[in-house]
Amino acid sequence: MLEQVGPAGAVIGVETSADMIGLATRRCEGHANVAFHEASATSLPVDDASFDGVLSVQVLEFVQDVDKALAEMHRALRPGGRLVLWDVDWSAVSWHSADPDRMSRVLRAWDAHLSHPTLPRTLHARLTATGFERIETEGHSFISTAYTPDCYGCALMPSIARYVAGREGISEQEAQLWASEQPQLGEAGSFFFACTQFCFTAVRI
Repeated sequence: MLEQVGPAGAVIGVETSADMIGLATRRCEGHANVAFHEASATSLPVDDASFDGVLSVQVLEFVQDVDKALAEMHRALRPGGRLVLWDVDWSAVSWHSADPDRMSRVLRAWDAHLSHPTLPRTLHARLTATGFERIETEGHSFISTAYTPDCYGCALMPSIARYVAGREGISEQEAQLWASEQPQLGEAGSFFFACTQFCFTAVRI
């Protein structure tokens, strides 16, 4: 983003985690036109109409009051400013397992780590109600038919296994069995994972 705005522009990051802010700060050392604030998406520490663009990637699905966060983004944008949102409809994930009942329970338990696991379904209406215009939507699919550590589903597996253990009647042993099945499916040529990340763009008029 710093490369996109160039030396005449600036980038402001807002994050609730001090650890993440520390990491981002280290990554951006040597750049004077970037700053980070520890704050909530529902209370942005910025002036009204002070930004040309706002980008949010898989943030709002974790935010309880989505409408307040959208109102804050609208407030921060100048007239003509552009908003870009990315979020996943987690209920639409397609993930193969030889034990589909266990997979369903794991994914249902995983939904609980979000405030809004099906948020994209309501974002167009929410953006309209907030006052945004020229709203457009695109879907971008992550599809993997091979088990590789860097595929989206595979990268999530350790976090999912830790989170679901003890939820929806899933024991720690069952969570590990779920996770260990996936590389086995990969070796057998039967691995399949797909999910869709939705991109919404809008403009403050």
